[in-house]
Amino acid sequence: GRRSTPYTEWSVRNVMNHVIGALEFTVGCMAGSPTDIRPNEAESSYAGETDVAALAQAYVVAAAKVLELAGEPGVLDRVAATPFGEIPVNRIFVGTLLNQVVHAWDLAKATGQDTTLDPGLVEFAHGMLSSGFADMGRAAGFIGPEIAIPGDASPQDKMLAYMGRQP
Repeated sequence: GRRSTPYTEWSVRNVMNHVIGALEFTVGCMAGSPTDIRPNEAESSYAGETDVAALAQAYVVAAAKVLELAGEPGVLDRVAATPFGEIPVNRIFVGTLLNQVVHAWDLAKATGQDTTLDPGLVEFAHGMLSSGFADMGRAAGFIGPEIAIPGDASPQDKMLAYMGRQP
């Protein structure tokens, strides 16, 4: 059966393809050869894959490639020609990191796993998201409106609520 995620329109497999596709898009931008994968969709080169374990392995490989390229001198200083215009690679890299953090929670929640995120990553992500990274996604309709939560909520819950998730 189809397991839904907190991002209600997508199944677990859709979210996995989305995060893999975002990594593949980032690798292409870092390497100077952007793919035609749309990082805001549930697309990846594994879109036909039905085995979640194979998707998990593809994710590990793609994430390792992003980190490997990020360590190469000058890569993060490049500007990539993307379907969305010319974008600095360092901005694409940070955007992909933010995407991965939020969707890690979505996948953990949907599959009954521990949803606790690294507190340092949560702090970084919330700061970056609220500094403008989320605005474009919200305007485009693929990030939902912020959810009101108590002021004494945890930093993680505040970040998730900002991203339209019910923590």
